[in-house]
Amino acid sequence: MTDSEQLAEIKALINHLVVDVEGIRSDVEGLKQENARTNDRVETYQKSSQQVVNLAFSLILAATAAIVIPTVLGR
Repeated sequence: MTDSEQLAEIKALINHLVVDVEGIRSDVEGLKQENARTNDRVETYQKSSQQVVNLAFSLILAATAAIVIPTVLGR
């Protein structure tokens, strides 16, 4: 194999590496965007879960008050 053939083969391999690296970069950008969307969804889930817990405690408190107040007042 001559020097020019070896250089041509090396150039072709480098071009393949460049294409692969560019593909990896685009994949990483896509993963970053997907991660951001997932973080938004998790944040929304956490907020809604806290609201459900708050509602449950409010309902328990209201039911307890509805039972205790008439009992204390003797009605």
